Amino acid sequence: MKASGLAVIERLRKVKWPVWLKGLASAGISSTDPYVRRRQMVVNVSALVGIADNLFHTIQNLTYAFYELMPLSIYGIIMICLFAVTSRLHRFGDNVAAIYFVLVIAAGNTFVVWSLGLESGTQAYFALGGAAFIFFGVGHWRLFAGCFCLALVLLVSTYVFAPDVGPVMPHDLAFRKQLAAQVMVNVLIISSVLIVYALTALHRAEAALAAEHERAETLIETIMPRAIADRLKKAPETRIADRHEAVTVLFADLVGFTPAARNLQPEEVVGFLDGLFRDFDHLVEEFGVEKIKTIGDAYMVVGGLHGPAHDAAVAVGHLALKMMGVIQSSEPLSGVHLNLRIGIHTGPAIAGVIGKRRFSYDVWGDAVNVASRMESHSVAGEIQVTDAFRSMAGSNFDFQERDAVEIKGVGKMQTAFLKGVKHG
Repeated sequence: MKASGLAVIERLRKVKWPVWLKGLASAGISSTDPYVRRRQMVVNVSALVGIADNLFHTIQNLTYAFYELMPLSIYGIIMICLFAVTSRLHRFGDNVAAIYFVLVIAAGNTFVVWSLGLESGTQAYFALGGAAFIFFGVGHWRLFAGCFCLALVLLVSTYVFAPDVGPVMPHDLAFRKQLAAQVMVNVLIISSVLIVYALTALHRAEAALAAEHERAETLIETIMPRAIADRLKKAPETRIADRHEAVTVLFADLVGFTPAARNLQPEEVVGFLDGLFRDFDHLVEEFGVEKIKTIGDAYMVVGGLHGPAHDAAVAVGHLALKMMGVIQSSEPLSGVHLNLRIGIHTGPAIAGVIGKRRFSYDVWGDAVNVASRMESHSVAGEIQVTDAFRSMAGSNFDFQERDAVEIKGVGKMQTAFLKGVKHG
């Protein structure tokens, strides 16, 4: 039932209204704030309804009793003119037209009640004072409260002080009964329209909130591992910090990228990196490891945050070989065929989420530092790995021995180049 009702609301929203009607509804509105524009359009539409209603009653009064109802006919013409200028007041402030419209209705209906008396039932319009809320919204609740109090005071005072039968056509009870019936029908229609409007606005807000929530969750899952994203969503105030005894870290750097990109347009540079890193991202997902971040033209991956360390090391090794294949088959940049320099190391690390507004998931420790050194001391087109990585995943790959390399902050380390997958 609820779903079908929301479907009807959605269909109504998609109805293509006539251009002239849209023009009248948006007349005089210059604000760029969508919430202000919506409220001002409601005021404009309400003024148009007021014009139509007064035009109908004026014609009815003139044909029913031309002379006797002349005061109400003149009143109707004046109200039409007053409503017609409502849209021209938006230029003076976000709520000026709404305040003006409410005051015109209050004054006009007070005149009608005292002219015809309580038996006309026109005092019931004061009960719609709560409708002023849609003119002002939550942000201007003081204006709404003032209008509501005005309607309440007028309603109570008319019941206390207004005559049962006013000076206009005092002996025509049939006219008053007919008018009272019309008032009740109008109040029913107006209240129903207000309810539909409120439900539509609520549905829009719920849909927007759900969409925003989905975008936020998608963003979180995009910038950090799914398991970490799930933990963050379940306990957003809990600090996420984990110690891992054996993770495999990969650093890859584009060799020759900076000079090749120096004379290119920004769109070309970003387009090349975007295409290349998208291919890398696809491989990362394929091998079940985690992309941590990109720094300029460098790319960092970690395996072993979840699951067996051996399997993660093997996956990172396969990933490195595939990444080399991607760069070797990529188009040249500014006429230069770029290459990768990759370093891999397995060791202990700490991982966690840092930051508040622009939070990120990062990894620190010896595994990261040594892997970074492996990349910077490697050779273009080669994947340099440590003995720790070979001990973890060596049985799956072929290596080329390399002389010991002096690593800053570590000393001499025995390294090797990862050359391919071992067969047989």
